[in-house]
Amino acid sequence: MAMGMDTDSASENPSHARVADDSSPVPGQSDGHAMLAASERRWQLFGLSHLPYRVLLLAKMIDRVTSQHVRDRAAMSLAEWRVISHVELMKQCSAAEIAEAAFVDRSEVSRAVAALESRKLIQRDPNPRNRKSSLISLTPEGKAIYAMVREERTHMYEEWLEDLSSEDRAQLDTALRTVMRRIVLSNPDALKA
Repeated sequence: MAMGMDTDSASENPSHARVADDSSPVPGQSDGHAMLAASERRWQLFGLSHLPYRVLLLAKMIDRVTSQHVRDRAAMSLAEWRVISHVELMKQCSAAEIAEAAFVDRSEVSRAVAALESRKLIQRDPNPRNRKSSLISLTPEGKAIYAMVREERTHMYEEWLEDLSSEDRAQLDTALRTVMRRIVLSNPDALKA
């Protein structure tokens, strides 16, 4: 079976049965090209009938790049960056609201909030709607770090998407949203927090 053809399992194509992390550079080949070759093999492991696998693979790549970027630029974890980003977008909000919006576990958000509060990047105020929770907002230092990292990330996103026209981007967004809606409507119980 040809490399670009659809396969439902690796057993149908023994050449795809194993994907080695072959990211070590080949003489004369840059690290980026070696990593691209390994990523292409991962991408081809399953065919078009496994598009969700490809979306998940892409999401993992984005998470790894994001994690390294925020660690290098702001000395924070990916979870802490998610909290900072959501607080900036949502303004004053509770940890539960962040967890729901980010589709992550509340305990992950709580740990990130505690770490950010200890660095004085966020502050907590009483929640008038619920005395058991507090409202989180960014401090001036938190806003400055968010703005710096966000500007760099905007440039990264543009670089990643530079081969897509604005029409391509809109079509991709529409297609991804269509898949998201189908997943939610066909599996509502599995997606409950």
